[in-house]
Amino acid sequence: MLLERNCKILALCSLFLVALVGCKDKEPENPYVNPGTTENPQWKITVDTTDMTSSMTAIVRVSFTQSEGTLAAFMGNECCGIGEYTEGLYWLYISPASEQSNVQLKFYSPDLKRIFVAGDTFPYVNHGHQGSVNNPATPTWIVAQ
Repeated sequence: MLLERNCKILALCSLFLVALVGCKDKEPENPYVNPGTTENPQWKITVDTTDMTSSMTAIVRVSFTQSEGTLAAFMGNECCGIGEYTEGLYWLYISPASEQSNVQLKFYSPDLKRIFVAGDTFPYVNHGHQGSVNNPATPTWIVAQ
């Protein structure tokens, strides 16, 4: 009786181990391996740019991106700045949105066909400046789409 019980326990343990070894977690899709399907969002500034402004000098580092993309600043859903790319740096002027909130950066990569969102936001400061030529702001990016 005891031998039969131990054999059943051993058989169940063996089945559990086989199931455990055979069960692999599916790796999350690496956004850098397969390009996405997002077309260029063609962001347009939707706020008044004649009033106050702030500026940023930034470098965008996204793995496997070979050509420059589009860097834009947002406050909520309002686009408040589009960066100009020159010699490896983005120059960005930011105007305040109707409801001032933190500035969120977004980057569109035409190589990867994906939109990336900066992991951190920063407060809008009138006539403020983020980064410099010698020490550009370097956001950390999260895949959004």
